Amino acid sequence: MKKLIFLVAGLLLAFQGYSANPVVPLNPTAEHVFAVAASMETFDADVLRTEMQGLSQGEMNRLIEMALADVMNAHKNGAITPPIGLFVLAVIFPPLAVGLYTNWGMPTLFNVLWCCLGYVPGIVHAVYILTR
Repeated sequence: MKKLIFLVAGLLLAFQGYSANPVVPLNPTAEHVFAVAASMETFDADVLRTEMQGLSQGEMNRLIEMALADVMNAHKNGAITPPIGLFVLAVIFPPLAVGLYTNWGMPTLFNVLWCCLGYVPGIVHAVYILTR
């Protein structure tokens, strides 16, 4: 009887330890990607692009909606630093992120030109504008 109790207790502890570990979803979700972006100490566009690779079109749309909602909340609350939503948009569509941050000023035109030269220079310019 003691062996059975120890066996059941051991199984319960094993399942409890297993459920405490975070599970990485097989199909990434917009919430997962946004959480990864929010947990970065220093922004890394390559990591975020890697996380976004497995997103379906619907999840990509949800990610954009989440980023825009984050930007609008930060704007409404008068945030001084750029919200994480702008950095997510900088990876998806850099001119939109720069335009929202600079109120569609001249850096937006420069970012469009950088994006015409290549997608990565546009991302680098957008992150530079957001972090300066």
